[in-house]
Amino acid sequence: MTGGVAPHRHPEHEDVCADGAEIYERALRSGGSVTRAEAERAPCLIDLGLLHPDTARENVFLAVEAAVVLPRLLDTMERRVMVERERGARLADLLNPMMHLEVAQSVQGGPFTILEGLPRIKDALDEATDSTQERMLAIQPGGIRAESALADSLPRALKLVERKVQMRTLYQPSARYGRGLVEYYTALDGMAEARILDELPERMLLFDRSVAIIPAQEDRKVALEVRQPAIIDYLAGVFDQMWSTATPLYAPPEPSVDGVGDRQRAIAQLLVDGHTDAVIAKRFGINERTVRNHITKLSDAVGGSNSRLQLGWKLAQSGLLDVSDADCRVPPTRAHPREGAAGPGKEPSESHPTPR
Repeated sequence: MTGGVAPHRHPEHEDVCADGAEIYERALRSGGSVTRAEAERAPCLIDLGLLHPDTARENVFLAVEAAVVLPRLLDTMERRVMVERERGARLADLLNPMMHLEVAQSVQGGPFTILEGLPRIKDALDEATDSTQERMLAIQPGGIRAESALADSLPRALKLVERKVQMRTLYQPSARYGRGLVEYYTALDGMAEARILDELPERMLLFDRSVAIIPAQEDRKVALEVRQPAIIDYLAGVFDQMWSTATPLYAPPEPSVDGVGDRQRAIAQLLVDGHTDAVIAKRFGINERTVRNHITKLSDAVGGSNSRLQLGWKLAQSGLLDVSDADCRVPPTRAHPREGAAGPGKEPSESHPTPR
């Protein structure tokens, strides 16, 4: 090729091409400058602010230290990510109501029944409870459960206890601080199992692998009753998988690693995955202020950060994201002649101190 500068061939998936990386490193190692011809071989360096013209010398470009440029680039990328997330939220706000209407019109009858209103939902729960003979599985996400809701569900649970039905419930960690939950399991007298997971899907009640009841609206005033066998089996399998990784409801906290506990490691994973404070708060059943406090502690644990994106990168490289598991039955709150046995066909209870 004669005359001029060779065209810049830059792969779309690369921010800095191979030529650019070579020129930039050479500039940093040899006094911090390159010729205009070299700079024009890699315009990506100019676009990213890694090279800029020298105002004192013609046809000379100066290299900017990576420690100066990288925080600015990360902040710019983070702003772009936030714009896309906001766009996604607007699309979800627009399309979700339409999706719900389509589903509500297509699942009436057959293996699916729409339950509209709290009285209708309660009747369906009572009917499912009365017919259950072997197993009831529940997912109860969110924070501390309202004592009124626990009082409403206790009679159904006691019926299951009388029939020696296996009961297993998954909660989020903040639920265990409610006094109502302690009283609820006191009344069940060690005959039910409960564990906690930092993250849970929406609420679900599954009876005997025959019927599941799940919310059909966010306010939970409309529910969907599912009797389709393949879906029931799938939901039961998902529950069993979550159960196997959950920890006892009233177990002692796991020891921290470098000052970071299980809850903070789980929050760190969501932060690395790019979720906002609002999303993290909802998934853990806590408020956004608590999420921000955890994020501050995580930043301190990895030596600080200049941006959320940089913190996510540091956390991903830190080795702090492992999560442990455990196993336990909810203990009775007083001595009981059947302590250590949960009835015929049930796993033996384990001994734990009374929850306070």
